[in-house]
Amino acid sequence: MDATAIALENERLKAAWDCFPAEHLATYLSAGLEDQRLNANSILTRALLTDTLWPGRFAALLHEELRFGVVLSWLYAQVHGGTPRAALLDALQSGRGARVPAVVRRTFAWLQADHCPLPDYITDALLFRSSERTEEVLFEPALNTFADLWAARLAGLRAPPLAVLEVACGSGNEYQGLRAAGLAEHLAYAGFDICWKNIANARAAHPGVNFFEASVLDSGLPDNGWDVVFLHDLLGHLSPAALERALAEILRLTRREAWLHCFNAADIPRHEIRPVETYHRNRLSIAQLTASLRRLGATVTVVPLAALLRRKFRYVPPYSAAAVAFLVQQPAPAGPRARRNRRPRKSAA
Repeated sequence: MDATAIALENERLKAAWDCFPAEHLATYLSAGLEDQRLNANSILTRALLTDTLWPGRFAALLHEELRFGVVLSWLYAQVHGGTPRAALLDALQSGRGARVPAVVRRTFAWLQADHCPLPDYITDALLFRSSERTEEVLFEPALNTFADLWAARLAGLRAPPLAVLEVACGSGNEYQGLRAAGLAEHLAYAGFDICWKNIANARAAHPGVNFFEASVLDSGLPDNGWDVVFLHDLLGHLSPAALERALAEILRLTRREAWLHCFNAADIPRHEIRPVETYHRNRLSIAQLTASLRRLGATVTVVPLAALLRRKFRYVPPYSAAAVAFLVQQPAPAGPRARRNRRPRKSAA
């Protein structure tokens, strides 16, 4: 892309977001099934960060948080769709809920057992209400179960700080999850977004954190400045030329890994490009995106969320059905010492 094409794409992206009130943007990407406490992609990002800081140390808890997200996503969808909380709880307690997924039934039974080390977040989510939250779908403290568990587990631990950059950080929604879980204090975090309202929201919510305005197409940031670069749900909103430009820019910025989470990708031969006014709502090709990254010299591990969740829990929340994470490693630096410090990336979840 030349400078004129980049400027035009940036203006279109800004227009697509600047039209919304700041109050809407503050919660738009963290409400309902996009809640970072429940969303499988958000949980996976936190799992990857945790596993990078303390390799292999928390595998069991990472697995349980992913199950928590699956189970509470199903409960949220049922209650939001009109099923009374009491009816769901009765179905679980009586064992007569034929339409309840097996993973929800099994998890409920396990949480009731005396030997279970976790609080009974299903009963809490359905039984209690917060009097000050009239719009509450599930009990808010139950949604914080794993944030609280992680904060307690990580308290007092030490690790070399990890330099992390979030691209298209929105109003700091993902950072809120990192902070609540006690991960943020182990990160040298920075986040940028093209929308000034998002950055204003993020700075107001998280004073002192390095949030700033920039574009993934021409950030102006230094080469290889961060150990890890990650993003959520941006790539499908770019034109084909801008997508290729963004991938090159992301790899330029990272010195180790990039984690690219896409909410709508599939085993199709080519990207399905779907312009919507000044925006795009594309369906990305796993093969084409992987090939683009490999042409840039990267090693790519593809993690389809549906396959991961089906293997672990035999159930996939509809919201995650087309979500795919691309775990991208830069080529290992030359020299035996550098090679010893690199290990193949596997999905921490």
